[in-house]
Amino acid sequence: MSLNAYIRYVCGLTGTKAMCREGGCGACIVTVRAKRYPSGKTETFSVNSCLVLVFSCHGWDIRTIESTGNRLDGYSDIQKLTACLHGTQCGYCTPGWIMHLNSLKDKNLTMAQLEKSFGCCTCRCTGFRPILEVIKSVAIDAPPKLSQRLKDIEEISTCAKKCQRKCSVKSDCSDWSLLEDSGSVTKIELDFGKYKFYKVYEIVDIFDILNREGVDSYMLVDGNTGKGIVETFEYERVLIDISDVMALKTFKVDQNLILGANVSLEDCITIFTEISKTESDFEYLDEVVKHFELIAHIPVRKIASLAGNLMYKRAYPQYRSDVFLLFECLGAEMTVQNSKGNTYTLRLEEFLHHDMQGIVIVNFMLPPLNKTTHLFKSYKIMPRSQNALAIVNAAFLMKLDSKNNVQKASIVYGNISSTFVHALHTEEYLTGKCPFSNETLQGAIKALDGELVPSDNPPEATPDCRKKLALGLFYKFMLSICPTTSTEPIYRSGANIFTRPVSEATQDYVTDSSLYPLNQPVPKLEALIQCSGEARYANDLPPQKSDVFGAFVLSTVHSGEVDKIYENEILEIEGVLAIYTAKDIPGENTFITPGLQLQTEKEETLATTIKYFGQPIAIVVAQTEELAAAVAKKVRVDYKNTKKSAPVITIDEAKKDSSRYIAGEGTLEPTSKGTDVTKIIKGVYEIEAQYHYYMEPLTCVVQPVDDMFMVYDSTQWMEMTQTAIARCLNIGQGKIVVKVPRVGGAFGGKITRNGQVAAACALVASKQDRTCRFILPLQTNMSIAGKRLPCQCEYEVGVNDDGKIQYLNATIVEDAGCCNNDNVTSYTSSSFGNCYDISGYTLNTATVLTDLPSNTFFRAPGACEGIACIEHIMEHIAFAVKKDAISVRLANMKANNTDIPEMIETLKQDVDYDKRCADIQQFNKDNRWVKRVIKINVMEFPVIYYGNFTVMISIYRMDGTVTITTGGIEMGQGANTKAAQVCANALGIPLDVIKVISHYSFVAANDVFSGSSITTESICYCILKICETFDKRFAPVKSRKPQATWLDIVKSAAEEGIELTSCYMMSDKDESLSGYSAFAVSIVEIQLDVLTGRFQMLRVDLLEDVGMSVNPAVDIGQVEGAFIQGVGYFTCEKLVYDKATGKLLTNRSLTYHVPLCQDIPIVYNVKLRHNQKNTKGVLGAKTCGEMGICTAHGITLALRECIMASRIDSGYDSTQWITIPVPYDTEAILKALDVKLEEFVFTTSD
Repeated sequence: MSLNAYIRYVCGLTGTKAMCREGGCGACIVTVRAKRYPSGKTETFSVNSCLVLVFSCHGWDIRTIESTGNRLDGYSDIQKLTACLHGTQCGYCTPGWIMHLNSLKDKNLTMAQLEKSFGCCTCRCTGFRPILEVIKSVAIDAPPKLSQRLKDIEEISTCAKKCQRKCSVKSDCSDWSLLEDSGSVTKIELDFGKYKFYKVYEIVDIFDILNREGVDSYMLVDGNTGKGIVETFEYERVLIDISDVMALKTFKVDQNLILGANVSLEDCITIFTEISKTESDFEYLDEVVKHFELIAHIPVRKIASLAGNLMYKRAYPQYRSDVFLLFECLGAEMTVQNSKGNTYTLRLEEFLHHDMQGIVIVNFMLPPLNKTTHLFKSYKIMPRSQNALAIVNAAFLMKLDSKNNVQKASIVYGNISSTFVHALHTEEYLTGKCPFSNETLQGAIKALDGELVPSDNPPEATPDCRKKLALGLFYKFMLSICPTTSTEPIYRSGANIFTRPVSEATQDYVTDSSLYPLNQPVPKLEALIQCSGEARYANDLPPQKSDVFGAFVLSTVHSGEVDKIYENEILEIEGVLAIYTAKDIPGENTFITPGLQLQTEKEETLATTIKYFGQPIAIVVAQTEELAAAVAKKVRVDYKNTKKSAPVITIDEAKKDSSRYIAGEGTLEPTSKGTDVTKIIKGVYEIEAQYHYYMEPLTCVVQPVDDMFMVYDSTQWMEMTQTAIARCLNIGQGKIVVKVPRVGGAFGGKITRNGQVAAACALVASKQDRTCRFILPLQTNMSIAGKRLPCQCEYEVGVNDDGKIQYLNATIVEDAGCCNNDNVTSYTSSSFGNCYDISGYTLNTATVLTDLPSNTFFRAPGACEGIACIEHIMEHIAFAVKKDAISVRLANMKANNTDIPEMIETLKQDVDYDKRCADIQQFNKDNRWVKRVIKINVMEFPVIYYGNFTVMISIYRMDGTVTITTGGIEMGQGANTKAAQVCANALGIPLDVIKVISHYSFVAANDVFSGSSITTESICYCILKICETFDKRFAPVKSRKPQATWLDIVKSAAEEGIELTSCYMMSDKDESLSGYSAFAVSIVEIQLDVLTGRFQMLRVDLLEDVGMSVNPAVDIGQVEGAFIQGVGYFTCEKLVYDKATGKLLTNRSLTYHVPLCQDIPIVYNVKLRHNQKNTKGVLGAKTCGEMGICTAHGITLALRECIMASRIDSGYDSTQWITIPVPYDTEAILKALDVKLEEFVFTTSD
């Protein structure tokens, strides 16, 4: 059992969350105090509770989020500051962030150190900026403004506990300590029948157990972090916890640095840092530290051991072990011991092929290296800045003589192939030569080019990409060690890897205090309980012993039918209760109801006809969540009528089959056509899919109650859940009550796709007649849940010399997946025009069917793609006519659109645009290997009301308090907070007397899904209407008692029998609601490392038109978060499928890379347009939840210019437009740059 499962299901402490269950997302982090070696002291650190075995926690003092602060004892300063600085939106990830910060806050770290320490935590909502503000507030060098915010929080502390300390000071006691330190050092043995668990304290105990149990199936456990490396992890029969074997966790310096085999990676950083400062022959360890800091993240590094890392490298040769790379390059050796007590040494490369059965690694020996003769550097190029395996990693060591000739070279690469270690030919070539001449450098490059033969191993980057990267890193190393007298200044920037300074940010908006609480930037109502783990989500219902868990069995073919499922094999497994298939469904085998909005065809809950690899075909029911998920992977299935052909997984493949092509609803027809055509431009623009990566996976809990079902669902559409369950069980919708407490992130992905989970969960609850919990593991979630629709735009555009469009013909085709539900083509066409004159536009849309899961809505569905398509076209036009891109955009602007031009000028002046352009131009002239670009981007977003939303408000006669429940699902966007603000303003009452409660299907029956950014405005409109009703009802009371207080009015109304509850349902037929446009302008400054394909966003300035915001702080958060989500979409989030089977290969946190906190702009400024009240909409505001993502495409436009600047330096045709696939990841960028090997020189001439 994992520590996370123990915390949640045994202790019932549901504040600690889980998502990826492989140590990648940070939702499960808890804080630990325990005695650690080699320090021998009691240390405070954080761990991923999903990785740690609960039995390995002996002697640990474990603190969950509940220990940090709560409503009974008061909230901690960090919790309150996180709430006040708007550092929580959906809140699902928040406990993990806070627990990790708690483990660091007393370590006297700087802002830079703290910002670098959070690669362990993911947030999909906030865009990280406000969280970083909280993190920096505890730094020893925090600026006065931030320090004061923390002091202000401390001073207003309302903690009820009587303590002799400040809340910010660490404590050794806690009511929430789960396990006590017994002080025992006696070997522990736990016998579970099939499995045995031992905890030992001496090396001899390890061999005693192996001699007794045998060596056929055992595993030495330290931190258990290897669970996060492999896709399907299974424990051996015998587990031996060696985390407290002190002899394996020591270090000393004699001639070598000797490290105990089980010293943790994080402790190595501390050891290396100290020794590099005191031992001159180990100064190279400072370089090793920089690389170690890029391995995983702190909670993993703190419990991951050197030996464990290398044993995984041995077991999985393709694993890109940074420890192996560094130690092998440095010439380290290891000492191992056998059961007879004999010890001997192994070289690391020798170790990879050595029989380690029954052998224990004792220590590692790192040699001293004279700093005057040995030059060492290492590199790790990742898909993002932190917490990722390397695309390519490399380490270089050269020993030079007094004449700068190479005496010995060590060149080691990772992720070239499973067998490649040293570049032996290149090492040999360099030996005896001075490497600092163009001739020698080019010779080495050619030798390296010849021996680097990367294997093709999807989903890894292509062999060509990895080879380019490996060669670029060697050149970067050579530039870094070459004397400056031997290199021309223009090349020197190539020697450096980007470093990141402390982030900066501003938020600029104006408010009118006379309108408060309307227009007031108050924190989210739920912020504090989200920061304390008290906020309940679907799976936070208190656990009961009778609860069962469901998990999907997934198909292992992309087409065909299920012939036989070997159920008996599974039912024999202890703890497995049942397995259900389509035949067990009493009603209809579909979770989609055609006739609901945008739903046109049924989709099977459990497939009988398989349409894609990984489709659910059965359900395993077990006593624990972990068991259900593990067993579901083991179910043996026979198939029939399968196709031998490869699956169709791309738009181009699908277009070849007319039966897969479906004309779309969205079109544009021209009303005129220009005649001044001087240039015709043609092209194809493609954008791939994007996974939502909501932190709370698709989750449902169904509880039989009386003859009904209580459903706790993580959904954006209660009616979808209700109808899916009703059809599945063949019962009336009235017997199903759906409750949504809140949703831990959704972004459109929980509108329809959750219906499948809800139907399956209800089936199990009905069959078992007890509560069923159905929580999708990340791999399952990513495999079955639809993504953003991939998009392909073919275009032909005729323009004049100024770039003004005379005509435009375009076709946009989107990949719907295996069915055409959730069609977004109308959204695409309505957004394609953006802010431009579309009178000459012809646009046709279509969808194609592929052998992939049915794709679905995603933040700004269709709109994001449509705007990106036209902006790409505008960029192509500007390139073709050789005009400034903004002048081309302005030339094509709608005649009546004055907003965008005005916002462009405002933002240009605010950010000193013209001067920065001039500086960048000079920078690019002076630097060959780093290019910078500043780019302006524009957006007009069409806001349209649709469907219906219901609100119910109740007023309580005894104290005048108010509750609100709505059909607009709170999922982090602040809908509940704005609802309360509007209600308080409309009724003239304090905000703190209003409580917005969970969402219920019986209140908001038949409501449409929450999405498209209009949910908040719609429920606020309902609230205004309800408050008007209350005003009319209370009018007689007020006229008789003009001086009466709110409570007096309510009491009098109750006494007179006036109804104190009211409902209102708005609909898109309401004439008071009409659509409008929201505008945004962004300016992005980027720098690109040409040798590695990695880039940094130096600065981003966003100017957003939100009208007169109901809550500007909430709106700022929406803009920031959406933009960073777009950064991921356009640059690093790549979905890769097996071309032969259709299996999703990037189905884990380890392989699907969303941005983390070090990937956001270094300077990130957001401004809400001043004094712009919306004449339409609700209360003068404009919605903003989706707009931020629609400006993020500007990153690709800036990167394209960087690429073109480098290509010109390479001698390519400056007039040649090149196609660059989206996302602009390292692979796409390096391919587009296409740097020539002969360019790798020190000087233009020797």
